Amino acid sequence: MGTGASALLSDLQRPWLWKSSVLGVLVVAAFMALLVVASGFEANNPTPGTVTILLDSAFSLTLTGAAVVGSFSFTRDFGAGCIARRVLLFQRGAVFTGRAATATLATGLGGGAIGGGVWLFLSATSKPTGQGMGTVLAFVSIACIGGLWGFSFGSLIRNHLVSLFVVPATLVLPGLLPDSLEQIRPLLFPVESLAWAKQLALHIPASGSLLGAVDWLLMITTAACLVFSKRDLT
Repeated sequence: MGTGASALLSDLQRPWLWKSSVLGVLVVAAFMALLVVASGFEANNPTPGTVTILLDSAFSLTLTGAAVVGSFSFTRDFGAGCIARRVLLFQRGAVFTGRAATATLATGLGGGAIGGGVWLFLSATSKPTGQGMGTVLAFVSIACIGGLWGFSFGSLIRNHLVSLFVVPATLVLPGLLPDSLEQIRPLLFPVESLAWAKQLALHIPASGSLLGAVDWLLMITTAACLVFSKRDLT
């Protein structure tokens, strides 16, 4: 078995990987429940605007939660010295790609659970937006994107506590831009990712939003991989 496959299988056996994914799902679900209560969601007569807002909020929370889980997938083990020990067993490239792949997989499965829950809730309380499979796939996709984004930033930051604040901050950046820079807001990673996920849930043909989100993701992941291959791990 090749080094890359061995590193991947070893990563898949980490209990913390799956525990953190479950914890992330529970946190997102808790925030969603609070939003439902705060919005005064009425099962008998929900307005289309309320349903749309809740769906948008669910996507944003899933993206953020997945990014935090993805960053912790690196920073937790790095702080404990596990990453440095793994490099002694596997090549650096295999360690990075294996950990990135498993973090993306775990967050994607968590996103699927959230998407399924959102769809069941909307089906039980109102006329759902979009179709079930498209909605669940949209949540899986946005969670995978967020998990890889967070992992890449976590590998650059390396500090477990700092990443808890910095990674979410990268996702709320568009909302913090001054009005003079409003024209570039739609081109930033969080906006393009969420726009594409919403299009997928509504079965609207995906536009350039997906390409823009993937471009951002490739840039940060490539930079993180290059830094990891050269930077001291102590």
